[in-house]
Amino acid sequence: MKNLIYQFWEGNLSTGNAAGVQLMEEYSKRIGVEYVFEQNPTWPKEARVQRKNLGRYNPHYGAFKPIFDLSFDDYDNILFCDTDVVPVDICNKNIFEEFDKEIGICEEWMQPSLRTKHNMGGINNANDNRWYDVIQKNYGFELYRDSVGRPRVFNSGMVLYSKEGREKARQCFKDFKQYCDLMSRSGLPPFYQGDQNYLNAMLPQFDWQLMDYKWNSQIFFRPDTNGDNRPINDYREQPCFVHVQLRGADNYDISRLRKVVND
Repeated sequence: MKNLIYQFWEGNLSTGNAAGVQLMEEYSKRIGVEYVFEQNPTWPKEARVQRKNLGRYNPHYGAFKPIFDLSFDDYDNILFCDTDVVPVDICNKNIFEEFDKEIGICEEWMQPSLRTKHNMGGINNANDNRWYDVIQKNYGFELYRDSVGRPRVFNSGMVLYSKEGREKARQCFKDFKQYCDLMSRSGLPPFYQGDQNYLNAMLPQFDWQLMDYKWNSQIFFRPDTNGDNRPINDYREQPCFVHVQLRGADNYDISRLRKVVND
C-alpha cells in the first residue's frame, strides 16, 4: 500500500505551525510513509469543484486538494492533518493500519454537551439543529445525532481518505460555493460555512469509519473564560495525535509545543 500524509498552510507560516509540520514529518518517517507539506498551494484548474470566493473560510477548503488533484491518484490512502494536529513523541503506531473504509474521522464527542451549555460565538446547539435542518431540506441527507438527539460533531482536522473515497468525493461532493451561499442565506453564523461542517454534511454519502479519538484528541480553553490563567479542557487520554486548539499556540516554539503535547 502506498500511503501519504498531507498538510498545507496559506500565508506566512508561524512558529507553532512550522513546529507542527516538523513533528508530523518526523512521525511520517517513523511509520515509513511519504509526507507532503505545501505552503500556499494552488488548486487544480481541471477540478469539477473550484475553491474560490468562499469567504473567510476559503483557505480551509484547501484541505480537499488531495481529492481533486489527480497528481495524488497514485496513493492508496491519504491522511490530511491540520498543522496544529501534533503527534506525541512516543507514537510509533501506524494510523493507516487502523483504517479500512472510504473516509476516517474522529468525533468531538464533548461538543454536543458544550454547545448546549455555551454559546461560543454563535456556535451552539440551536444553530447546530438549524444547520442540520438546512442540510436535510436542501441535500436530502440524514445526518447523525447522539443518544439524546443532539447533532454529532466530527472534526475535520484529521481525516483519512482511501482512493475509492477520493474518487467518490470527486463525483458527489457538492459545490463549495453553493454550500457557503446556502449557509449565508440561511442566516447561520459564518462558522457553519467552514470545511468542517461541509464535510460533516457530505459524510452520509460514504462508507465512513469513526476513528479512535486518540488520533485527534483535543486540548482547548474552557468556553466562556478569559484572561492569562484561563482553565483548560484537556481531553487527552493516551493520545497519538493532539489537536492543540489553544489561543496563541500558533506562536509557540517547538519546545513549548512539545511540552504541551507530551506532558
